[in-house]
Amino acid sequence: MTETDSQLLESSLPVIEHVQSRLPTFGDERVIAYRASGDKHAPAIVLLHGMGSSSAGYRAQLAALSKNHRVIAWDAPGYGQSSPFAINAPAATDYADALADLMSALGIARATVVGSSWGSVIATTFAARYPLATRALVLSAPNVARGHLSGAERDAAREALMRNAAAQSPEARAAVVNALLAPSASAQVRTLVSRLRDAVTPTGWEHAVDMLFSTHTPSVVASIQVPISVIVGTLDRLAPVEDHARPIHEAARHSTLSVLEEIGHMPKLEAPEAFNSIVLAAAAAGTD
Repeated sequence: MTETDSQLLESSLPVIEHVQSRLPTFGDERVIAYRASGDKHAPAIVLLHGMGSSSAGYRAQLAALSKNHRVIAWDAPGYGQSSPFAINAPAATDYADALADLMSALGIARATVVGSSWGSVIATTFAARYPLATRALVLSAPNVARGHLSGAERDAAREALMRNAAAQSPEARAAVVNALLAPSASAQVRTLVSRLRDAVTPTGWEHAVDMLFSTHTPSVVASIQVPISVIVGTLDRLAPVEDHARPIHEAARHSTLSVLEEIGHMPKLEAPEAFNSIVLAAAAAGTD
């Protein structure tokens, strides 16, 4: 970890803000929470967190990318102060529609969309569903999702994911941190990652799990026209490169693959300076 990395991870988080969604999939409560930094008139970068995380996981990006960009990190539906969906088993398209609704409420017509882990599934779905609103796509520690599974294999995979929702004790959280991060990750990173589960709710987690079975990322990414940047760590044990990042990269039409040495499942926190440089390059390369 560089000195710049450490400084970025000490950055203060912007306050939580809210918009009212217009989507009926939210039912009566229609709040979408987010954090924002940068000039409202600058090109937008939108950040989507993983299944066990929140907007707080992007503190290093909210601090660094805002020099020349408007940076938005949401709390996905059912996370933090964002309302959960009022429908059973929401699909990836429902999350993509919620993101489009948030961008519309904030006056953002087009953005570089960055998705981490589970958030990469939403980002990919959004780019395919809203191509005119997507300038470029960055997929960090991406996931192929589970839409290709069926029957007993599907049931077993869902049960395993649902068991992880109970990881709230200090011992369970420590085990989650160890699984997410490279062994060499600093105490600073470990502390930050252990706190991210504070924004996870039971409903948000269940909906997130069900969403994974609604799509298959390599099948979706093949239709995306904008440049795609894939970021993965060599020590990612949750989504190993050969099982997730490489199939996505190879299925894409215009993709670059950045493999970060000695990094686990959280490049945005384990190597924020390198992560940010990739995002900025992607934003600059995005079509006008």
